[in-house]
Amino acid sequence: MTVKNDVTGEKLIENVMLSIKKLKGVLDVQRLSDEDRRSLLEMESSRDGDVIPVINKGLEECLNREICLILLKNENFRIAPTPTVLLMTDKGRILGQELLSPKEKEIYHDRGDVYFLSDDFILFKPNKTLDRTLNEKEFFLLPPVPFPELEEFHEISEVTSCSPSTMGDSYLKEKYGYPQDPHIATIIVGFSIKKGIE
Repeated sequence: MTVKNDVTGEKLIENVMLSIKKLKGVLDVQRLSDEDRRSLLEMESSRDGDVIPVINKGLEECLNREICLILLKNENFRIAPTPTVLLMTDKGRILGQELLSPKEKEIYHDRGDVYFLSDDFILFKPNKTLDRTLNEKEFFLLPPVPFPELEEFHEISEVTSCSPSTMGDSYLKEKYGYPQDPHIATIIVGFSIKKGIE
């Protein structure tokens, strides 16, 4: 999906990119090419070896938008407004989730109904009445995440963002000349241009 090559649409995309570049912790912003879109989709669909399947719903939604941007960020970038990883069942139950802030970690640390799988991921203790007899399939979900910094742009709609998989993150860092450094991460931001703006 490509936007019409006209001055207004291209200028708008340029302004959105400049706005993102000014955010604290952003190292670079690039427009995702059609080739990048195809490569990322291919990587996400070839994950047969995963013990627990990973469904990157966020990437799927971003890539369905008219425009996709890739931003590279360091640890100074703000915390995501909602969790970027959930452990779910096919019946919609949340079994675990990422913890984003120190305050959140503190809250859950004092609760008796969770296990800490790592410093920033918890599993909710099973509900004995539900048990495991529900025969639910489990998977990790990478959901779409809001990107509130673009709310000021009234000419765009359907703004969303996501984290690519580890493989996708590695691919994008290499493509744009960044080291495979765990302190640098990639985020994809997708949006559409409202009709009549072109």
